[in-house]
Amino acid sequence: MTTLSDRQEPLVWESGPTTSRGPWETLVAIRDEIQGKPVAIWEGTLDSARIGIGAVRRVETSGPGRFQSARDRLEGAGAFAMGGFSFAEEPGGGWPGFPGLSLVIPERILRGEPGRGFETRCTSSAPIVDRPGSADPLPPATSWTREEWIEAVRHTLDQIRAGAFAKVVLARSRTIQLEETQDALAIYAALREAYPTCHRFLIDDGSGNAFLGASPENLLRLDMCLVTTEAVAGTLRCGSRDNPEISARKLLESAKDRAEHDLVVRHLIEALSPVCKLRSLDPEVMRLPHLLHIRTGLRGAATNAHVLDLVSRIHPTPAVGGSPRAEALEWIRRVEPESRGWYAGGVGWVDPRGDGEFAVGIRSIAIRGNKARVFAGAGIVEGSDPEQEWNETELKMQGMLDAIARS
Repeated sequence: MTTLSDRQEPLVWESGPTTSRGPWETLVAIRDEIQGKPVAIWEGTLDSARIGIGAVRRVETSGPGRFQSARDRLEGAGAFAMGGFSFAEEPGGGWPGFPGLSLVIPERILRGEPGRGFETRCTSSAPIVDRPGSADPLPPATSWTREEWIEAVRHTLDQIRAGAFAKVVLARSRTIQLEETQDALAIYAALREAYPTCHRFLIDDGSGNAFLGASPENLLRLDMCLVTTEAVAGTLRCGSRDNPEISARKLLESAKDRAEHDLVVRHLIEALSPVCKLRSLDPEVMRLPHLLHIRTGLRGAATNAHVLDLVSRIHPTPAVGGSPRAEALEWIRRVEPESRGWYAGGVGWVDPRGDGEFAVGIRSIAIRGNKARVFAGAGIVEGSDPEQEWNETELKMQGMLDAIARS
């Protein structure tokens, strides 16, 4: 199903002068003025920030053809858009309060870097009028208990040993009651301070539904025919008392973690091979608070490509789904007790040329009204220990819980 509230009236773009404030500083300064408006924030690790305010038009799609439908509609509009999509392609998979794919053409676009920025305004002869309403109640949490998780992992390992699949990523969540003073922007501010090297994002629909996070994983970037993506898989705890160099060497030498990581590398190369020959860089260790990950960057060239086409080829990767993909996704549908919504989907932006960038929607928080749901997943492969995988998801959640506590 595809809906588009754009009526194809012409868009008019006006750029403002460069200011001494960056996009984030400008947003904070006008925060009171934009209450109730949709806000989209993207702060990547390789680029200047992009912040969208308001909504001139929206593209909303779901189902197996969602990426192609969104591309067709955006090409008709010829504009910059921001948003994201759910993990699953099935209709109705877009919890919390968002559809399977949603991209917004903002009224105002702030771009730049700290201390330097500029603004573009977009108008239409028949713009969308966004009237914020109340968020729907948060569904009751149906996430696993510790005992249920351990049993599910054991059952998954049985299937792996039987040859049903090589890897499955299982996800769980926890629901948190927010205080009156806490909102999505305040929590985002805490995340951006704690995770300066991650892809930070916020998609807020202006009516109490939001999805935000600090993802360590870039799904895909297309910039003037240059394609960059990365495999981030394989995890080891690294606390303040651990020697990071010893821990990094231990992670790289782990047969289990390297096998899990290599599945993702192979998937990216094979999925994009019809349109792009990727070259992989040497594996390295990414360090985050409390955790280490194996990371391998990949690059290649693709002509006449659109970022949404490339994304559709690789999502979901084995880093968030499993391998083989079809079998792993079917197992996830069978055993996980709740919809992932946008968790492990993608968040990013698309420009009029079809260039853009999306991050994997992990290390994330879904907000609906006065409640927040924090997600985490763990890759289950031969050699996984159910209790250790539970502890890994607890660590991944902790960073998000800390951001909520600091906001």
